Amino acid sequence: MNIKDYRYIVEIAEQESISKAAAVLYITQSALTKFLQRIEEELGAPLFFRRGNRLALTEIGQYYVAKGRRIIELDYELELDISKMIEKKNKYIRLGYSMGRGDYITEMVLAPFLKQNPGVQVLVLMGSTASRLRLVEKNELDLAIVTTKEYRPGIVYHLLGESPLVLAIPRNSHVLSKGKRIDGRPFPVIESADWIHEPFIQLSSVTHSGKLSREFFKKSGLKPRICMEVNDVRSCMKAVESGIGNCIFWAVPGTRDKMEYMLMEELNPPPQKLFMAYRSDFCVSPAIKQLIQLFEETFKKEFCEY
Repeated sequence: MNIKDYRYIVEIAEQESISKAAAVLYITQSALTKFLQRIEEELGAPLFFRRGNRLALTEIGQYYVAKGRRIIELDYELELDISKMIEKKNKYIRLGYSMGRGDYITEMVLAPFLKQNPGVQVLVLMGSTASRLRLVEKNELDLAIVTTKEYRPGIVYHLLGESPLVLAIPRNSHVLSKGKRIDGRPFPVIESADWIHEPFIQLSSVTHSGKLSREFFKKSGLKPRICMEVNDVRSCMKAVESGIGNCIFWAVPGTRDKMEYMLMEELNPPPQKLFMAYRSDFCVSPAIKQLIQLFEETFKKEFCEY
């Protein structure tokens, strides 16, 4: 049986007539009669008996209609609750990402997204990859932008794009003239000898890019001219923008108006993958699909395949 079956029987009971119920239900009297006969055959017992010119419920019919009304109410409540959940998912999005990506996400993704979706509110939480994934698991975050595809049961990782490891250079630096354009590469390529003696901003080994650069210097025997050490990518970018020196980190979209990127000939690991993580039972609403698409388009625009 489905909800329609219960609605039809309840309507017959309320109208005490098949012809009147058929008119209310917008079906023919013969079709409703056949329907009632089929239901009674399936149940193995009559639901109605005739009392004069009207239909009355049998004992089994009374029980059936009472339960049927409750089932109809529950179906209505279910549809209403799901509708509210979908509306909430469309209006409120809890998004987590790292501080280093905050500026470009705000400017290049959230600003156009919120302009196109004025009724949506995005709740932002910044923190480490591990902390963001824990919040997703606990359903305290809807989405988390992460760079590590850690195995966690029930978590989906949607690939947004990839970032190359780059040497970030102040826009007024003479080092920019040393770069060479190579077909298929998004940025000019530079050799270590052309930048290693310039002021260098060293990222902490706590960051992935900081660890890679330190290992590279140790393995190659190169000694950068370190003028500053910082713990996070955002501070590093601000230092490069201020003209303090060069720095190595994974390319961040939307920063080339304040600095330039170059690829390093000797230090060129596979690109860093960026994922949108969410629970496998999470309802991906139309608004969230649009948000994910904006992230993908940003990476395609900024970093072509190389």
